[in-house]
Amino acid sequence: MEISSRFEIVRVRNFVSHDHGRVTDIDKEITIRSADEPSDHILLESGEFLPSLRMRDSSGEEYPLMPNKHLRIMLEDAAAAGNDRSRAARLLADINSRKTHLLWFRIPPHKTLRPNETRILHLTYEHPKKDDGALGGVRSLMARAITIKVSPALSVPTTWVLNKPGDYNISRRRYMGIKDGALVDMGSWDDNADAVFCNDTEKSTSLHVKPDRNGAVLHYSLTPKKIVLAVPVAAIAMLSLLAVSVGASPHVDMGSPLRPIADAIVLHVLPILLFIAASSLVVPRLIDDAYLRGALLWMYFVPVGLALCSLVLW
Repeated sequence: MEISSRFEIVRVRNFVSHDHGRVTDIDKEITIRSADEPSDHILLESGEFLPSLRMRDSSGEEYPLMPNKHLRIMLEDAAAAGNDRSRAARLLADINSRKTHLLWFRIPPHKTLRPNETRILHLTYEHPKKDDGALGGVRSLMARAITIKVSPALSVPTTWVLNKPGDYNISRRRYMGIKDGALVDMGSWDDNADAVFCNDTEKSTSLHVKPDRNGAVLHYSLTPKKIVLAVPVAAIAMLSLLAVSVGASPHVDMGSPLRPIADAIVLHVLPILLFIAASSLVVPRLIDDAYLRGALLWMYFVPVGLALCSLVLW
């Protein structure tokens, strides 16, 4: 077996989806055109480990990913036989040093890649979380920073389609170039028309990234929409104010214009406390996103805690 399947990458499209703003799944669609000889495997290089990686073709047929143990044996045999010896030795050194991750997919026998055949492949995986970062700002406490690496090995433009989660905005959009091995901030995507073309719709943001021999990095953040946070926060604030009013009502002066309201609160203190407790359990359902709801969980106990303190102070 040869150490590489001879094919040309014609097009690369990446479809990025975000589950509740946290889990990022990527469907990398690769269109290839084979060379003049048939092949029963596909060999791809990746600059990083890709969690939950699977490969399918356009018909849904899955191609098994072979373990590194078998891959090393293949490369050692190829180097010993003199077939692409220098390349086999380089690849073997790179995977042993973890400089690169080599992906060896076996093509099912009835799907052998024929000469000069065009085939669409789908690599699906979870985006590695090591690039996630903490950001400043109140809303950014629940935001996620995502970094996407554009491979320098690709000689064709790459398309990235970022599907927008319902409760988030795609913000802080930056294009990072690589010069002398270091990242250089080139500004927002819109300021780099020579390197990336951006198109926004209601459901997605599409980026057409031109090839760069040094590679590039796309950086963006998923930030919760203001309206998504405004409604539950306002509801919690009003419930908290009501809880404080319960504790303060017995201490309002007789001549105060607020005395009638205080008397009404005193007469209905138990129903009001039950209303505060019940409402604090309902308010979280105003946020559809499970992660945001969990991140704001502490807020829902504030009115209940104030109501209990008011009851103790009576």
